[in-house]
Amino acid sequence: MKQEFDPTLFDEALTPEARRALQAVLDEDPALAAAFERWRRVRIALRAHLEARVPDRHLLVLYALARGGRADVLEPGERAALEAAREDLDRALAAHPALHDVIRRIQADADAFEAVWEARSAPARPRRAARGPAERPARPPRRRTVQRWSWRVGAVAAVTLFAVVLTLLVQRERGMVTLRTGPGEVRLVELAGGSTVRLMGGSELTYADPTRGGPPHRRARLRGRAFFDIAPDGEGFTVETPVALATVLGTRFGVQAGEAETEVVLVTGRLALAPRSVQERLVVLEPGQMSRVAAGALPSTPVPVDLTAALDWTGLFLFRATPLPEVLERLSDHYGVPVTHAPALAGEAISGTFEQDQALPEILETLAAALGAEVRPAGNGWRLER
Repeated sequence: MKQEFDPTLFDEALTPEARRALQAVLDEDPALAAAFERWRRVRIALRAHLEARVPDRHLLVLYALARGGRADVLEPGERAALEAAREDLDRALAAHPALHDVIRRIQADADAFEAVWEARSAPARPRRAARGPAERPARPPRRRTVQRWSWRVGAVAAVTLFAVVLTLLVQRERGMVTLRTGPGEVRLVELAGGSTVRLMGGSELTYADPTRGGPPHRRARLRGRAFFDIAPDGEGFTVETPVALATVLGTRFGVQAGEAETEVVLVTGRLALAPRSVQERLVVLEPGQMSRVAAGALPSTPVPVDLTAALDWTGLFLFRATPLPEVLERLSDHYGVPVTHAPALAGEAISGTFEQDQALPEILETLAAALGAEVRPAGNGWRLER
């Protein structure tokens, strides 16, 4: 890629002065500014996907050194960590061929370091006599002005390159559907690939149209509240909110996404949550944990939560290895009917999901079938017996 495009395409490393100049160019050209914003979103999504695939970049360096014939420089602990992650790294390289360029770059840097080290370790050569003032070569003229204007021209010329990216994005957006729910409305949305979303009232979801052919887009945009049930297929799925990115494999999780804050509660699977502004500063949630991202802030440290209480807004009972007495107490409180159990069932645990508007006897029959028990009337309530 030509260097004059770099300040526009990869603006993270710009100085404050150069960033202000770039913003001035964007302010003068709305088409370029819109394309630049779309390109920024592409980079965010790709980076989040790579972070999910390769969360520990140190392992990628070890992988490159080992493949480059330098496995002998690794410590025993590094070799063990690399061996444990090798299958994941192989899958990441298969999914992202550009990572091979990263591997080659690491190997090239290692070669350059060794060359410099050997040169520095070689016997010193006699110094040449110092040159007189007349012998010193003249300094080249300063190129600051030329460089400044070359990248400004390059920024405008980059519209052509952005147009290609923009065309691809527009084609992709044509295959997207935006669904909005009214207050109190709940919609069950079927995504491509067998995944589903329970979209709560007053929310907006943009997702790939499952009726169109071709591979499913593994992403969605959310404003509001939704419960995601993502079918595993070996590829990551990214949910974009106004302030955060949540990237997962096959998993179930709830998202509350406002303009200023996003809250994520993970039920099953594994999830990486990051601010949109600094995607590399992510946290990884384990099942039963919750984290929040506020605008301009890093994600909060994941903490364990009561899933049913934290996700009560979904209209679901969500149990994950929950002791049976706690499950029955929750059902009793919700339905206003006493539900008890035989002492022999006290040590059982329940994992499952039920609609909160489902009839109580139906839920109890499902629980009884899973426990090898029976549901019997008990006064004005119910009792599970074995």
